[in-house]
Amino acid sequence: MRPLKILLVFDLSIPLMPEDYADYMKTDDWENEAHVLETLKKLGHTAKAFGIHDDIDPFIHEIKNERPDLIFNLSEAFNGDRRFEPHLPSLFELLGLKYTGAGPGALTLCKDKGLTKKLLAYQGIRVPRFEVVKKGQSPKELEDFPYPAFVKPLQLEASEGISQVSLTENLADTLDRVQFIHEKFEADAIIEEFIDGRELYVGVLGNERLNAFPPRELFFKEVPEGEPKIATFRAKWNDDYRKKWGIRNGPAASIPADVLEEMLEACKKIYRTLQLRGYGRIDLRLKPNGEFVFLEANPNPSIAKEDDFALSAAKADIPYDELIAKMISLSGV
Repeated sequence: MRPLKILLVFDLSIPLMPEDYADYMKTDDWENEAHVLETLKKLGHTAKAFGIHDDIDPFIHEIKNERPDLIFNLSEAFNGDRRFEPHLPSLFELLGLKYTGAGPGALTLCKDKGLTKKLLAYQGIRVPRFEVVKKGQSPKELEDFPYPAFVKPLQLEASEGISQVSLTENLADTLDRVQFIHEKFEADAIIEEFIDGRELYVGVLGNERLNAFPPRELFFKEVPEGEPKIATFRAKWNDDYRKKWGIRNGPAASIPADVLEEMLEACKKIYRTLQLRGYGRIDLRLKPNGEFVFLEANPNPSIAKEDDFALSAAKADIPYDELIAKMISLSGV
């Protein structure tokens, strides 16, 4: 691949000048950006990081003056609001820019956990029974809903709004949690049938031809047998909490060959149905009887070197440098 001029675009939660990026990229919060930027330069490209906070004009100015060959898109929000994530790729397209990862349609679709499940159920993918409850409304069809149920924000990501009390045992607790999500997060809620089983993550790379990587698993070593194992916000992001309960991510434990083959093919079907492009991650639950159930899809997941996606790629014999190079190639430059 010829050397490219690449602008690595990411979102800033606070306004920062480019000269201040270096110090922040030494922190864990910025390892995604730091690892990709380092690798782009290692691959021989001219790469520059550019953060967007609450003003799009500096980005427009940068594009007009420098005109990069490619946007390496790591943005997830605008002014701290994830609802605007799909709009930045829309802007890239309006400006005639090539970019990595999912397009605005896929990003919009995957943010609506209810709509994705409706589409995938139509395609024959197993999904939990669910009910969407819009802000200001009450659920209408819970008379025979199976408990325990799982209540979470409809459109938030990274397990935001998910805790142990998200698992509810009766109608009263379910309604209380729905009200909490409406008020605390000012978000719609989704009530799902709780699927008891193993939490699995399958990375997928490609456009027309897809490569589904070996699954990763979220392990709960110190959680007592019979207790529900939930990927709460703390289970994902709080190091002390993870240590206390023996929570870790790693290569999935043994899965029967026929189940694994069916699972990987289903993940490719999910990826295509939801119009993902470049790379994405599919989250599943594997039940004790060998059935797997779709939970949600993650377009543009974190690709830091030690995160699940990159480690899954390595398990599939795709080292990190090659992974980043493939993502560039899949952008169409």
